[in-house]
Amino acid sequence: MADLRTNFCGMEVKNPVGVSSCDFGGSERLAKRVIEQGIGWLTSKTVHKIDGPHRWPRPYFYSLKQFGPELKDAWVCSQMFHSMPYDEWLETEGPKTLKICRDNDVLFIPSVAGIGEDPDTWAPLCRDMENLGADMIELDTGGPHATFGAVPEQADVGAPLAMDPEKAYRVTKACADAVKIPIIFKATPQCVNQAALSIAVKKAGAKGITANNAFYGTWIDHETGTFYGGPYAVGGLIGRPWQLFSLAKLLETTATLKGFPVCGVGGIFTWDDCVRYLMGGAAITGLCSAVYTRGVGVLNDCIRGMDAFMDRKGYKSISDFQGCAVDDFRYVRDWPREKRMAKLTPILPKFDSENCTRCGVCEKLCAYGAISMTEDGPVADDRACMGCGWCMGHCPAKEQVITMVRRDTGKAVWTGRGTHEAWCRE
Repeated sequence: MADLRTNFCGMEVKNPVGVSSCDFGGSERLAKRVIEQGIGWLTSKTVHKIDGPHRWPRPYFYSLKQFGPELKDAWVCSQMFHSMPYDEWLETEGPKTLKICRDNDVLFIPSVAGIGEDPDTWAPLCRDMENLGADMIELDTGGPHATFGAVPEQADVGAPLAMDPEKAYRVTKACADAVKIPIIFKATPQCVNQAALSIAVKKAGAKGITANNAFYGTWIDHETGTFYGGPYAVGGLIGRPWQLFSLAKLLETTATLKGFPVCGVGGIFTWDDCVRYLMGGAAITGLCSAVYTRGVGVLNDCIRGMDAFMDRKGYKSISDFQGCAVDDFRYVRDWPREKRMAKLTPILPKFDSENCTRCGVCEKLCAYGAISMTEDGPVADDRACMGCGWCMGHCPAKEQVITMVRRDTGKAVWTGRGTHEAWCRE
């Protein structure tokens, strides 16, 4: 059995799978449900003293599953920060949630939110969490929910703060100076320059970053011609495909601040999603939407799946693969390219007719009309083909049929796994 222990901000965690800020960290009863699945850490529902985000219209979870299979895990959510008054949580559910975490060797991270960039609304909350006995504190600056839910005079809470490195620096510094336990800054995907923001909060004294919070969004019911759920912009939780964007934003941080502790969240639904974030430099990985759309058992599935994966690959510990993709992350401008796109593509698909099932998918989906199906299998018109690789990704055959090769030498440049060859270097 593999060793799933990892380290986050100087503290050992029994495994990297946890639950990011949501209902399941809001009370002892709900925390118990996810802790029983074997998680290593838990972030609380965000506690605060902001006017507005403690009230939501009911109902407030709007699943988009009925609008198509590609939306089966997507939903719009008007729920915001914790609904319980701050002082009540601090006296009741906070201590009880901390205790159940302690009793089960689960790292507990209270999430707090102040008002805008006013340090006097942030630092006292952090001192309260330290006095409570928290392991570390997350600054929830990333949520779009609070921005749209707060009263107008407090509408600068949430994402606006996390998009401005200077404001983020000031709030983070005030909180880091106020307590001795680690401060974790929660980023928003709406931040254009996450690298600059990451540098700013580290300089301010943050010991780690959570990346990333959700987008905001809305939906229209085409059958009724009205908004679906509520006629407002709220948290848009767009399911597993959202991971593509969140993972890239995570890597902007991990590639900029190599080795800096990052809690990876956003679109994680399966064990391999957890592995992907760890390979991208995260120290721990959190689920949220998946727990709602697939049930609490998804957490144990992730833990068991990661364990089996590590045994299969021969990984003895998380550190054997953690961050393995970080050094290779770059922008497309830095990847070797043709000096000018050739009229005749230097890259072509090569078809293995013996493995081909003659299903015709490649012919149907070729955007350039370059593939035709013959009795001997698919054939590409090398004057129409663009060398894009789309046919390879959609081939349903169990055995490999398509390989992308160089026109001049026939050498393979991509087999459909891993990174394609930087053939332009030659």
